Amino acid sequence: MYIKINTTVNLSSGLAIPAGSVVTIAEGYANIKDKKDGMIPAQVATFVYASEAAYTQGLDPVSGVADFNPVFSGLELSVSDYATKTAEGLLVDAVKGSLVAIYGESNVEVIG
Repeated sequence: MYIKINTTVNLSSGLAIPAGSVVTIAEGYANIKDKKDGMIPAQVATFVYASEAAYTQGLDPVSGVADFNPVFSGLELSVSDYATKTAEGLLVDAVKGSLVAIYGESNVEVIG
């Protein structure tokens, strides 16, 4: 399961990745002991690939993304989702929500 961004992603070098970049989950951390008001604080580290081909061929991830930090901190997971979703699904949904805030719902899709 991964997230596809269907619009340009800007890099800190001034270059840009054309539509079709891929974001995958590297690792996630949920601070269950600090849950409050039905929400669990979380952080998710991701990898960004230039394309689906770069991801499937095992090429190195892109560094220096300007539009967002590939380590998404300050996320919140709902307790009900935590109890019912797979870990992968939970983390992908959390990252997707952050990317939708940047690129819009129509430009972000979950694959797999």
